[in-house]
Amino acid sequence: MTEKNIAIIGAGASGIGVAKAFKQAGIDFEIIEATNRFGGNWQPDGPASKMYDSVHLISSKRNTQFADYPMPDHYADYPKHTLVFEYLQDLALHFSLDQHTRFNTRVQHMEKLERGWQLDFADGTSTTYDLVVVCNGLLGKPKTPTFPGKFTGEILHACDYRSSQSFRGKRVLVVGSGNSGCDIAVDAAQAADKAFHSTHRGYHYMPKFINGRPTQEWLMEEAANYPSPDDYWQHVQSTFKLAGFDGTDYGLPKPDHKIEEAHPIMNSQILYYIGHGDINPRENISHFEGKTVHFNDGSSEEIDLLVWATGYDINMPFLPVETYNWPDKLHSLFLRMVPAEFDDLLFVGYLNTPSGIGNLANMMGRFVASYVQARSLQSPAWETFQRMKQHPSMLDLGQDRFMHTQRHEHEVDLWKYIKAVNFVTSKIQEVPLTARSA
Repeated sequence: MTEKNIAIIGAGASGIGVAKAFKQAGIDFEIIEATNRFGGNWQPDGPASKMYDSVHLISSKRNTQFADYPMPDHYADYPKHTLVFEYLQDLALHFSLDQHTRFNTRVQHMEKLERGWQLDFADGTSTTYDLVVVCNGLLGKPKTPTFPGKFTGEILHACDYRSSQSFRGKRVLVVGSGNSGCDIAVDAAQAADKAFHSTHRGYHYMPKFINGRPTQEWLMEEAANYPSPDDYWQHVQSTFKLAGFDGTDYGLPKPDHKIEEAHPIMNSQILYYIGHGDINPRENISHFEGKTVHFNDGSSEEIDLLVWATGYDINMPFLPVETYNWPDKLHSLFLRMVPAEFDDLLFVGYLNTPSGIGNLANMMGRFVASYVQARSLQSPAWETFQRMKQHPSMLDLGQDRFMHTQRHEHEVDLWKYIKAVNFVTSKIQEVPLTARSA
């Protein structure tokens, strides 16, 4: 049994952001990573990978990079996933995070001690830590819906999809309308004998470029030109329609929500292939009958390969629910990071925003570093924070703006979240004069 100061579970983008902030603040830490390298889901292969050949960023390079370590100039606006992985590797090595990382080490169990936590690892060893930061990500366990009947064709979840070569010579049905579902449907349009795409409602689609700019950057620049959010979003929607990105023009259902109420679907090709007949839209599935898939409108199709692009559940098998009921409580964490019950356990990266990870990871990392320092000082600001965290609803993170669906359970408004985290960080950084002089 060994003793350490702080454990960070996971070496993906969020874990890298926290570790970098600790390194810059002079805080001792150890990253625990189950695989043999940095990058988390961006690894091109291996148990953590969620990558397929056609994956590129859906947030622009500028909005994804860490501001204090920019992506290389030669990267395109939306670099390929292999380049993003290389960037995260380079970022971690630049800040010497490898010197603080235990690779090929999987956490099997966390046990709360009187002070701190004991982490038991798959190799049979254990280490105690004063504080643990969990960063193992949102994409933990593949999620698949159930429908009456049994499908007897091939079945693949998006987490196992790697290349459109698996579509050759087949009639393919992709189920799911998120960004991965749309990407995979586009791949099927180019490789399958026949491609179908099943969705259960109408959606708003965004191109990746508008007026020669990456769309997210254009959206941010345009916002300042309109007196109210309603005026701004009306302008955005009319611009997208003019550019050919209104799904109803392609026979798709009208969305049952406003454009600002859902996580954006950023794809310049999905409607193009629908318009050319290479993707055949279908309603939600009604039931299965062998290789025949029946849909809610009464139609049916013979399908060889069904791809579930239906998302993921968070998975923390190492943290017993009787110790902390994370399945029910993660979405209500203070700042989406701080549980009310503990001052030695934090969660980072369990949220969605319509933005890239870099600056968010930097900001959350700075908060966690400030949290650790304030906890060490036990300052009056720390005591005030302990009372604040008991009331997570006191901070408006903009979550009520979004649809109340499972997909949006972890969604927050980007700007409100930034404002809230920066405000609380500044407050817990307040140190009494006596502590400063010491």
